[in-house]
Amino acid sequence: MPKHVLSFETLRRAGLSYLGRYAASTNALKLVLRRKVKRIEGGSDNWSPEADNWINEIVDRFTRAGLLDDSLVAENLCSSLLRRGTSFNGIKAKLTAKGFENAVISQVMNDLSSDAEELEAAFVMARRKGLGPYRKKEDRKTNRRRDLRVMGQAGFPYSVSKTVIDSVDT
Repeated sequence: MPKHVLSFETLRRAGLSYLGRYAASTNALKLVLRRKVKRIEGGSDNWSPEADNWINEIVDRFTRAGLLDDSLVAENLCSSLLRRGTSFNGIKAKLTAKGFENAVISQVMNDLSSDAEELEAAFVMARRKGLGPYRKKEDRKTNRRRDLRVMGQAGFPYSVSKTVIDSVDT
């Protein structure tokens, strides 16, 4: 016997509870509510279309009330990833994987796109990984190509990677 009865109010409360703990995108909230429906229905993927309508209605209400704001969540995620040393390409990939719409991604990336920010993120990544100027002086020349490859694999453009790896002092 299920502990909860599937209703609009049950899903609304679950959504409010989730948003009270996490800053979520509309897509993330929809996934959480769908998992809730699946759990209440006993693991069945075949639930009533009414549940999908309830989920869409809840998401619309929360968006209108200002509880859900994809652009704000995306901006916060971008700034967090930049502070950790993630490249613009890596940020774009992470936002896409999180299910943000292309319009939100391009808006946020246009707001953040400056060469100085990406260069700063590249220095943070190099410091975290011990690359280039953060490596012992005697090891820098022998590991230059490796360091450039690591920066490239992290999504940084060659020009930014070269600037960071070839910088003399930190």
